[in-house]
Amino acid sequence: MKKVHYDALILGGGPSGCSCALWLRHLGLKPLIVEKTDRLGGLQNNSPYPNVWILGKNYPNGKAFAREVSKQIQGEKIPLRLKTEIVDLKFDKTEKKFKITLKKGKTISSVEASYFVLSTGVVPNSGGFQSSSQILIGPGDSIERADYNKKTVAILGGGDNAFENYQFIKRKKPRSIKIFARHVRAQLPFVKKIKRGDLKIGNYTVDIKERKVEGQNFDFIIVMYGWQAINPLQSLVSLKTKNSFIETDEYRRTSHKNIYAIGEVTQTSHPCCVTAMADGIIAAKDIQKRIDVERVSIELKLKF
Repeated sequence: MKKVHYDALILGGGPSGCSCALWLRHLGLKPLIVEKTDRLGGLQNNSPYPNVWILGKNYPNGKAFAREVSKQIQGEKIPLRLKTEIVDLKFDKTEKKFKITLKKGKTISSVEASYFVLSTGVVPNSGGFQSSSQILIGPGDSIERADYNKKTVAILGGGDNAFENYQFIKRKKPRSIKIFARHVRAQLPFVKKIKRGDLKIGNYTVDIKERKVEGQNFDFIIVMYGWQAINPLQSLVSLKTKNSFIETDEYRRTSHKNIYAIGEVTQTSHPCCVTAMADGIIAAKDIQKRIDVERVSIELKLKF
């Protein structure tokens, strides 16, 4: 049986992957989105935070944005496979296409694609800690659900997420809240909002079993140590990386000339929904140009 062929298979249905698929569709090409979860939108599905950074519409939170992304992609009837993972990936140099094995539950299927786009995003860096009901790792729903009323809270980390979640948690009226940061990398507006005495800069000790930071007991310890890339291709193909993130050129091409990487899996200079979507557009346009060159070449051979 002949395998279904796509111009590009996009692994990951977050903002970058969906943006790439949308542009490929409107450029007259045939993309396929493969997403391991049961919904599109990526990390935005786990975001209770207001998303006021997207020009044109103020989304009440990331979840609302994710719903709109899913609605648009499905409304465009872009080929989509949810709850599906990649099992194998091989590039046929003669035929210049990928032969890809996918798995959904116990069902195995095969497809072919001229190009492969990696848009699998990131997960919070745990710093070696194990999450629990009182040890919370990374921003998202777990932060929103916890009851901080009259509790003591320690936040570990010096980036935007640590300082932004300080404000989020403070609105829930904890007895005390303190940020421990070896170095402060957060934006100045976030830093300005920290109450005097609620920030300790420099090295600190953590006893996670006793929930102690610098010898002080806390009801909650919030770990905000940044992000690490998700690379399900690691055992299937060798791509050049730096600190686990995929390296690309200005066209979002990786060290494999037919594989692209977009969004936060590449550790962009300012990772967010908007830059992720822009990455998707850059990759889509480059794929379209390369496919057009191939098709023009074939057309010329046929006619002349």
